[in-house]
Amino acid sequence: MESLHKFLNQQAAACKERAAALTADDRRDEAVFEKIRGNVFEIFSAVLSTAQSQPEPMVFFRRQLDAIPANWEAALEKAKAHGDEAKAHTELLKLEAVRAIREHMEVDA
Repeated sequence: MESLHKFLNQQAAACKERAAALTADDRRDEAVFEKIRGNVFEIFSAVLSTAQSQPEPMVFFRRQLDAIPANWEAALEKAKAHGDEAKAHTELLKLEAVRAIREHMEVDA
């Protein structure tokens, strides 16, 4: 669990650093994308902290790792249906970050 927490915090910090560098290079759109990714890692870091007070921490965390992205998947489908490419891209970024978390959990298991 400590390894996962470290991973989430490292990823969030790396996203913040990239966002700052991109902003400095006047690449604001890309900086926003990094901020979005970073927010996902921060969300799941907070979820993991909350999970530690649960009777079965990793069961709780995995449930949230399924439940939270379900909303983003629904938003992605809605955005695609309405031809909203910007919103669809935002939701894809979030889901890619979740995929990275799941992959880390598989490797770390």
